[in-house]
Amino acid sequence: MSQDYNIQQTAVDKGSIEAYASLLSKVFNNPKLFTNDYIKWQYADNPDGTILGFNAFSGDSLAAHYVTQPMQAIIGGQKKKGLLSLNTATHPDHQGKGLFVKLADRTYQHAADNGYDFVIGVANQNSVHGFTKKLGFQLVGQLHALLGIGSLPFSDDLSRFSYARYWTPEALAWRLANPNVNYGVSLGHNIVISSATAYPAISATLGVFKGSGYNVSPQKAPFSLLNLWIGANKDITSETNLYFNIPNRLRPAPLYLIFKSLKDNISPLNFDDVYFQALDFDAY
Repeated sequence: MSQDYNIQQTAVDKGSIEAYASLLSKVFNNPKLFTNDYIKWQYADNPDGTILGFNAFSGDSLAAHYVTQPMQAIIGGQKKKGLLSLNTATHPDHQGKGLFVKLADRTYQHAADNGYDFVIGVANQNSVHGFTKKLGFQLVGQLHALLGIGSLPFSDDLSRFSYARYWTPEALAWRLANPNVNYGVSLGHNIVISSATAYPAISATLGVFKGSGYNVSPQKAPFSLLNLWIGANKDITSETNLYFNIPNRLRPAPLYLIFKSLKDNISPLNFDDVYFQALDFDAY
């Protein structure tokens, strides 16, 4: 006999935050990452809005959880209200019941009904099939992962791209307040955000922004001999810089950019015209 689940919209009260942190820690075996403070920062403190998603309960127990995080982007020259597909977890006792698809469908319908224009996300090799085949996402392309030395070219003119995340000063300040990461912040013509990686002497360039309009303080960049860059940007290629493309066999997990329009007037994205940085998702 199939089990009935109680589906409820996500909340961000103290008890809910603790339940999410507990489930995510159990499913991903990473309690150091999914602390209460980290989940509160992700879910409740974002100036673009609190998370939007749904939970499945079995009695009083949280069986499955899916959330998206509000954000803004410039698509085709217009500012759009979107969602970043963020966290999904199903308790081991309730896996294989189709709960992820059910919660995601409810989330996207609720988002469309409440004025959201799109959902964007980054999927790995294990999850990309579910998003594209079961939830109707477009596979935009595989994110580039380059490793090398020296600076990278970044364009100040984002109008050249058909998609770019729109970071308000408040949103960037919140993003840099991640309680789990100490970011490097270099100020100059551009603001360059960096962080350490899991590999000694390798740092990651996470985001580059125009030097004006953002009230951020300089922070010491991590020591590195090599620099990692992950994203999509037609101005950055291994052919024009001292960088090489990391082969898939050497990557911990190839990452894929996925996109789902919630409105009829938003066309599929062209990967070659997308400006997407590591800071635009939750890798660091």
